[in-house]
Amino acid sequence: PLSRSRCPQVTSRKYPRLKEVDDVLGGAAAWENVDSTAEPCPKCEHPRAYFMQIQTRSADEPMTTFYKCCNPQCGHRWRD
Repeated sequence: PLSRSRCPQVTSRKYPRLKEVDDVLGGAAAWENVDSTAEPCPKCEHPRAYFMQIQTRSADEPMTTFYKCCNPQCGHRWRD
């Protein structure tokens, strides 16, 4: 006769912490010596933001633009 093996029940799952954009791009040093543009911050409405463009998907897709608010009290990060 065939015997059934018991499968362990999953009681909880642990998900690894997602990396922040700065971690992936090289830490805080990645934002040194980058250009700024007239892109308003969606959080504090400061009129300028630092930016960098990175190819995050396949080569036939457009580059992803990452922004960081120029206001040192804000520092909000977003992407386009």
